This record gives sequence, C-alpha cells and structure tokens, in this order.
Amino acid sequence: MSENNNNGKKNFFKRLSGFKKFLVIYASVLVVIIAVALVLLYGLLKDYEAGRPANTMDKLVSHIEAGNVGKWIKDAGILGEFETEDIVSDYFKDTFADKEVSYKKKAGEYTENNPVYILYADDKKIANVTLTEKKKNAHKFTEWKLASIDFNVDSKTKNTEHSVKITAPKNSEVTVNGVKVSSDYITGEADVSLCKHVGDYVTTPVDDVYNINGMFAKPEVKVTYNGKELDTEYVKDGYEAYYPSDDELLSSEKSHILTVAENYGKYMINRGSLSTLSSYMIGNAKEYMSDIPAIDVYLIGRTFTYDITDENVSNFRKYSDDCYSCDVDYNLNVKWSSGSTTYNISLTYVFVKQNDKWMLADFSIR
Repeated sequence: MSENNNNGKKNFFKRLSGFKKFLVIYASVLVVIIAVALVLLYGLLKDYEAGRPANTMDKLVSHIEAGNVGKWIKDAGILGEFETEDIVSDYFKDTFADKEVSYKKKAGEYTENNPVYILYADDKKIANVTLTEKKKNAHKFTEWKLASIDFNVDSKTKNTEHSVKITAPKNSEVTVNGVKVSSDYITGEADVSLCKHVGDYVTTPVDDVYNINGMFAKPEVKVTYNGKELDTEYVKDGYEAYYPSDDELLSSEKSHILTVAENYGKYMINRGSLSTLSSYMIGNAKEYMSDIPAIDVYLIGRTFTYDITDENVSNFRKYSDDCYSCDVDYNLNVKWSSGSTTYNISLTYVFVKQNDKWMLADFSIR
C-alpha cells in the first residue's frame, strides 16, 4: 500500500512537472506572439503616422521654428537657382519672428490625393503649401513631400513679391543674388515709355523683360550695361533698370537743354515766341506745344519783370548716340507793381539727333 502511494505521488508530480513545462512553453510562445504582434502593430502605426500629410506639415513647422527650413526646402527640390539655403532660412525667420506657426487644410482645394494647406504666422496667411507623393511605405501608406510653396494665398490679389519681374536695357547683364540670369528668363520686350514717340526719327529704345518665379525672399538685383552698373529700383510690380547717364554728352548739351526750357517759360508768360520755341522741336513735341496756350493771359498789358532761378538738369539718360532724355526744373519768378508769383517748372524732355542737330521730340510736364 505504501509502495503504491509512493508510485502515485511520483506520477502526480511527474504529470505536474510536465504541465509546468507546457505552461512555460505556452507562455513563452504567447509572449513571442504578443511581442511580434506589438512589433507589427508598431510598424503599422509608424507607417500610418508617416503617411499622414499632417506629419509632413509638422516637419515643415518644426524646421521653420528651428530656423533651418532652407535645407529641407532644398532637399525637397523646390529651391531655385538664385537663392541659397541661408537666404530662405533667413526669410522664414524674419516672417515668423515672435509669431506662432500653424497650418490648416485649404478649403475647396484639399483632397486625399492632393493635400493643400495654408501656412499661418499668428492669424496672417503666409502661403499655400502643396504636398505630393514621395513613396509608398512598407504598409502601402503614401508618404508625402513638399511640392510647392505658393505665396499667392489670395487668388484675387496676386502677390508679386515672390515673382520677380526685371525690366532692363536690351543686351544688359542681369544678376539676381549674384547669379547671372540667362536669356531663358526673358519673356518679352518693352519700348521705353519716355521714348514711345521717337520711332519716326530714331530706333525706339527697347528693354528686355525678365520673369523669375518661385522666389522666397526679396532679391538683390544688379544690372550692368556696356560695363556700367545701372540705377535699379523697385517700381509697381517689378525692378526697373534705367539707361545710363553720359557726363560728356550732358556737359555739351546742358546749355541747349536750358535754352529750350527757358523759352518755354517765357512763352507761358507771354514774353516768348511760339515760333521760336517750336524751332527747337519736331514731331510730338511740336504738335503738343502748338496746343498749349500761354497760361498767364492776365499779364497782357501789365508791366512786369521776370527772372529764372534754381535751374537744374537731372535724370539724364542716354539711350543711343542719337537719343537721350532728361528732367529740367527751375523757378520762373514774375513780379509786377502789386505782387509777384513764382512758377515751379518741371519738365521731362526727350531729344533726338537729326542732321547733326539735337531736336526736342517729346516732352511732358511733371
């Protein structure tokens, strides 16, 4: 009996030991399965998160806040040839300085296949950001990258700050941020506005018009013409480079320019001859002058004196060997027994050379 009991106990413990082994093995397998499931789930969630368009926008915001967005934009392939990473980073630093960076889906344009967001600095709309597919990850989720950053947030009002237009004399050398602009960027020609009425006498001066899109920051624009750097300024919707001056020609012509201007002033106060004044003119200037009556007819019959002071010739531009323009300013002081008047005369002249003689072809009153 005692021996049977001992055998039973041995068998029981033997079975218990086997069950424990089973539990250990089962638990181990279960742990492995759970671990694998967790790894797979983590990978799934990681790929899902990477595939969210907002994830790409979060990265953009973090780069803006860190001040290194330039490199990220370059890596995305949307950095143009005229800007560096530092230029773009500095632009975003200035734009978002002391402001909260945020974004929202753009209503009416955002779709799952074409994510478009509006980028904000506080409550101000800065740009539209469009994403495009980068690749499909292991779980076939689409990962996104920058496709474009468009600063024309309001389609009703075109933002020209980031689309650079440059008007420069034909055959000039144009640089943007120190990089030479090729003729591929020339989109057309434009007659010089001051010289639009000289075509009957000389070749009309022509400007080349350059257009560069996709700029982030306001650029440094320089224009060189015949080896001389030109005066360049931002006007209206772009940069305009002006034809150069010519000190030697100005020196030789200044007396002639002032003579024409003085005769204009004398005619206006009935102390000059229209025929004399017209003898300096051709074309549009002559026709225009014939339609302008003397303004101070009330001086007729009065005794008065006059003098001219503060004469100045400025903004002298030479377009060719037979065409130039300039501004003329002076004070015409008229005195009579009971009073006096000073007329501030401001004119813009365009001269052309005809038979070796400079003639006034057009003018305007400023």
